[in-house]
Amino acid sequence: MLYTRGDRGSARSSVRSCCLVIALSMLIVFAVRSFEDKASVFSEDYIVNYAGQITTDALSDAVRDTLNDLGFEYSDFACVKYGADGKIASIETNSRNINIFKAAVTKSAQNEVAKIKHSKMLIPLGAFTGLTLISNYGPEIPLTFCLTGNFQSRIESSFETAGINQTVHHIKLIITSHIVTGSVDHQGEMTFDTDYELAQSVIVGNIPTTYGGNRLVY
Repeated sequence: MLYTRGDRGSARSSVRSCCLVIALSMLIVFAVRSFEDKASVFSEDYIVNYAGQITTDALSDAVRDTLNDLGFEYSDFACVKYGADGKIASIETNSRNINIFKAAVTKSAQNEVAKIKHSKMLIPLGAFTGLTLISNYGPEIPLTFCLTGNFQSRIESSFETAGINQTVHHIKLIITSHIVTGSVDHQGEMTFDTDYELAQSVIVGNIPTTYGGNRLVY
């Protein structure tokens, strides 16, 4: 069977086209693979930081909403007691209200985090290049992940000198968050404390000697 020059040219063109398609396919696969490797490295850092940020925001909403709902003030958490001589003798805590508040905050925190269980963050394409100058430029690439967590809360007090014969009593809520994050190529855990000022009061006079039934040491 005889092949004409046109047939041979057509065959060579088909081979070149086939090679070009194969080369482009390999290039695309290599680019996608490189992007996936780079994205997996970014996921660990970005997801941890972003998860911590949105969790802290959710906790702030939980504390604010709980304070608004319960309407608690300083006098609902602690009460200044005076001795027979009119001087401050002690500060007593209201354990019932403290427990009510802690339980309400913990429940509210769980509900707020449940709202953001499935989250998405957007990272500029330039960030994946490793080049600082263009790290904040380019189309935004979505990274999805899920998070869950549990919380423990406690009340802490501190006393701060506010001038001559004056002391500020701070009542703070400390929330310990244990957060678990996960995505297609990442899973991690983090634990951190967040504190919120619930109430404060300026005490005029001698510094009390006891707080919550315990003797204070300065």
